[in-house]
Amino acid sequence: GERGGGDGQFDYPTSLAVTAEGDIVVTDHDNSRLQFLDKDGSFKGKVTGAAQRGGATRGVADDGLGRIIVTIEHRVFVLSPSGDVMLKFGDKGQGQQQLGSYLRVTVNSSNQIIVSDYSNHNVKVFDPTGRHLFTCGSHGRGPGQLENPETVITDSEDNIIVADFGNDRVSMFSRDGTFIRHVLTRKEHGLYRPLGLALTHDGHFVVSEFPGCIKFFRGK
Repeated sequence: GERGGGDGQFDYPTSLAVTAEGDIVVTDHDNSRLQFLDKDGSFKGKVTGAAQRGGATRGVADDGLGRIIVTIEHRVFVLSPSGDVMLKFGDKGQGQQQLGSYLRVTVNSSNQIIVSDYSNHNVKVFDPTGRHLFTCGSHGRGPGQLENPETVITDSEDNIIVADFGNDRVSMFSRDGTFIRHVLTRKEHGLYRPLGLALTHDGHFVVSEFPGCIKFFRGK
């Protein structure tokens, strides 16, 4: 791909996911759409009209039910593989069913939808129908608190792991939302402004830092 507005071109691609079929789904943020690529990176299709559904796309994930979950502004949309809206939830605010902005998303093995909320400084967990289950974290710098969380992922035990951008660390919560520990920190690991976060198959961390660095850390 390259920068632009055509098929297979992107303008601020913010997140991606790989479906069970091996297709790559990319949030094309400033073009307000999703794009689908095959495993070789060739353009396969797109879902447009995101602007009419609420604005620019940012986070994307796929679940075990074959659905695509995408965050658009302060809402979560659940799409069919063909891009039809099956479910949407979230209003702007700080309540249990409300969300802020700059949302990232992942799912766990139970198909629960896990959303990191940059502007509300927390991570919210919803069941597959969009019902709020619990919230991880609060605004601050103490243990279990968050400051502008970015990417959120889960591990093989469904622990919730989040890039705590403003606190220069990566934090881990249990699958029920209990704070476990800070996995990576600035003091111990030299971490600074983590944005992207991934786990390798053997349990090591890959972190992208602002403004332009990729770091690898051995898992514990």
